[in-house]
This record gives sequence, C-alpha cells and structure tokens, in this order.
Amino acid sequence: MRDRLYSLAYGLTASLLFFVFYLSVRIHLSLFGGISLSSIVSFDKTPQILFYSSLLSLTSLFFFHSLHRLGDIGVMMAVGGNRLGCIWLHTLVLFLLFSPSSLVGFFLGKLISPPGDWTLGLEFMSWGTGTAFFILLGFVVSFPTIGLSSFVDPYRSIRRQK
Repeated sequence: MRDRLYSLAYGLTASLLFFVFYLSVRIHLSLFGGISLSSIVSFDKTPQILFYSSLLSLTSLFFFHSLHRLGDIGVMMAVGGNRLGCIWLHTLVLFLLFSPSSLVGFFLGKLISPPGDWTLGLEFMSWGTGTAFFILLGFVVSFPTIGLSSFVDPYRSIRRQK
C-alpha cells in the first residue's frame, strides 16, 4: 500500500512538473526558435526560468526516487546480483514510472494552454526536445546514484558467515 501511494504521489507530482517543463520548452521554442543552455542573458526570460526550475525539480524527483530504492539495490547485491544489471533495472523502473507522467504532462499542456500559433513542426520539435531532455535527465541522475549505491553491499558480512 505504501509503495502504491509513493508511486501515485511521484506520478502526480511528475505530471505537474512535466506540464510546466513541456510548456516552458514550447514557449521558448516559439519565442526564440531554439534552446541555448549556455546563454546567461536568457535567464531573465520567463520560459528559461520555468525551464530550469522544472528541470531542477524533476532532477530532485528522479534522485529521491533512486534513493527510495536503496533497500532493493542492497538486497539485489546481497543475493549476488550483477552491478550493471542492477543499474539498468532501476533506471528502467524510473523510466516506467515517469514516462506516463511525461505524456500526461505534455497533453495537459495542450489542453490547458493551447498554443496560439499552432504548427505541427513546432509541436513535434517541442515534444522531441522535451523527451530528449527527459531521457538525458534520467540517465544523468540514475546512473551515478544507483551506480554508487550498488558499491555498498549491506549483506556482505552475512554472506561471509555462511
């Protein structure tokens, strides 16, 4: 029951954050035509502030969900699990949890705030850019977090005594 409530809370929060994220990508692409992550001047523009704040929030959501699974990682490593398999499995769990939220957030942006000048190319570009950031974010957060936590084997002393 607790895991279901956690997953529901993560999913709903991620849907809201992905809504803001995809909305900021769409606004920024329609205003400026591209996204430059290195431009300091664009910090005073509202789409960039929305973009960075939602990206930071999604990063923390990915990170804390990875930390939530430390017990599972310890058990997998205790029974002789493969470190790389453990990393891939828990990264897949992250993507399976947050992919529906990403789709819900994207379509929520279409329903709540439809674009004024709707063009199919710009919509595909905003979806593709947001999805690429989503995938990159998932790998950048999950691989180091789960990888470092798989080096800690809490049951090593138990297996030595067998």
